[in-house]
Amino acid sequence: MPATTRVEGGGAAAPAPVVAPGSPRTYRARVRMYRHGLGDCFLLTLPRAGKRPFNILIDCGVLGAGGAPMKDLVGHIRDTVGAGRKTGKARLDLVVATHEHKDHLSGFNQARDVFEKELDIGAVWLGWTENLTKAEVRRIKQARRKAASALAAFAGGATRQTEGDVGIATRTRVDALLGFNAVDAGPGARTVAEALEYLKVRGKDAGDLHYLEPGGEPLALPGVAGVRVYVLGPPRDPILLKESAVTERMKKEDVVYHLSRTGVAGVDALSAATAASGPAESERFHPFAPEHRITRTPRDGLGAGTVPPSFWFSRIRSFVASTYDDEKQSWRRIDEDWLSAFGQLALDLDNDTNNTSLVLAFEFVRTGEVLLFVGDAQVGSWRSWEKLEFTVPGRARPLPAHELLARTVFYKVGHHCSHNATLKKGGLELMNDDDLVAFIPLDEATAHSQGKGGWDMPAKPLYETLLAKTRGRTVISDAAKAIPEEATRAGVRPTATYVDWFLK
Repeated sequence: MPATTRVEGGGAAAPAPVVAPGSPRTYRARVRMYRHGLGDCFLLTLPRAGKRPFNILIDCGVLGAGGAPMKDLVGHIRDTVGAGRKTGKARLDLVVATHEHKDHLSGFNQARDVFEKELDIGAVWLGWTENLTKAEVRRIKQARRKAASALAAFAGGATRQTEGDVGIATRTRVDALLGFNAVDAGPGARTVAEALEYLKVRGKDAGDLHYLEPGGEPLALPGVAGVRVYVLGPPRDPILLKESAVTERMKKEDVVYHLSRTGVAGVDALSAATAASGPAESERFHPFAPEHRITRTPRDGLGAGTVPPSFWFSRIRSFVASTYDDEKQSWRRIDEDWLSAFGQLALDLDNDTNNTSLVLAFEFVRTGEVLLFVGDAQVGSWRSWEKLEFTVPGRARPLPAHELLARTVFYKVGHHCSHNATLKKGGLELMNDDDLVAFIPLDEATAHSQGKGGWDMPAKPLYETLLAKTRGRTVISDAAKAIPEEATRAGVRPTATYVDWFLK
C-alpha cells in the first residue's frame, strides 16, 4: 500500500508520490528532505549503471511527534527505495546516524516495525564516539548519563527551591533541552540510546557496521562509480569535541553567526541540591555544614531529616524582615542564582552531543562537486577542519578539508539553522560555488514553542547570509513555508511530504 500524507486538522489523507512531479529523468544525485516536523530525515539516492540506485538514509527523527506519523514517513521511504521491485524487502544500502538526539533518531524507535519487517539494511555508519569498546567513549557516555540524571531530577521538581521566576524559567529551559534525549512518544516508547543500539545490531547483522573517524582515505560506495565520501567529524581533539559555546572573542573576530559554560565538573554539587544523589552525597556537597545553617521554619534538610527552626534566627528576625524579606529589595536576592547552572549544564549537554555528529562530504570526482551533511556539528567540530587533511589515491599532496567546503554545491544546514551550528570564518564563507543550494530541516512553530521564549530558528544573521550565498536557493522543510522561486528555477521539486534537489 502506498504511503500517505497526513493532512493537518484530520482531513482525508492523500497519496504521496515517490517521484515528485517535474523531476528529471536522469541525474547524478537526488537529495530528499522530508517535511515531517522539527527533525532530520534525508534520503540520498545515487544512480548506478545497470543496477538499482544506491540509497542512503541519513538520520530519521523528529521532536514532539508520536509513532504514527513516523511510521507513515518510513513507509514512504520504503515505497521510494522499493519502487519497481518484484520480490523481497525494500533496501536501504546505507544508514547513517549522525548523533544521539531524538530529532535525528526517534524514527528508528517509532517506526521500528517497518524497519524490522519491511526494510533490508546493507550497512550502518556511526561516529567513533559511539564505539563503546573504546574506554574514552565509555567515559564520555558515563559523564553524559550523570549529567542527564541530575537534570532530569531538577526538571522533575526534586528540589523545592525553584518556585521563583529564575527557577521556573530555568526548569522550562531544561525541560525543552531534555526533549532531545527524552523517551519517544507513542505506544512501546523507547529511549534515543535504544534507537542507536538497534542500528548497531542491524549493522552487525549485515556484517557492515563502521565507527568512522575524521581524516585518512576517503570511502567508496559499492557499485557507485566516481563518488568519494570524506569523514570530517566528530573531531578527535577532546577540547574541540566539547567546544560549542560562542565566546566573546569569536564574536569580536566575527567567527560565528552569533546572537547578541558549570559543565560536568559541577554535576555532583547540582545533584546534591536536588537530593538526586542520596542523603550522603547531598551532605557531602552542601555548601554549609549543618551547624552553620540558620533555618527559619521547620523543613526537610538536605539528607539530614527534618531540621527545626534555628535558635539564632529569632535574634536576626527583625533584620531579615527589614532587608531580605522587604519586597522593595527583592531584586538583591541571590538565593536562586545557583539554579542557572542547571540551564547551562543542560545547554552544555545538548551542545556536546551535537559536536559528536558524524560529518560526511560526498565528492563527485569528475567535477569536484561536494554534498555536505554536517548533522548538528557545532563550533568545535567546524574548527577542527582547519587542520584536517585526507590522503587521496593518485593525489601528490593531502587534500585539505577546507577545499571540500569550497567545492560544496549542497549544504545540509546544521541544527535547524541555529546561531552556533554553522561557522562563518572557515565555514560558510568558503562555500562560494555559484550553484550552492542549502536545505534547512526546520518546523518554525515547534522551534518557537520550546522553552519559555522559544528557540531562535532560523537564526536571522545566518539565515540572511545563507539566502545571499545561495542567491535565494535556501529551502526550509516547514510545510507552511513557500519554496523560493530561485530554488524552483534551480530544479528543487517540492511535495507536501518532501522536497527534492537534483545534481544533474
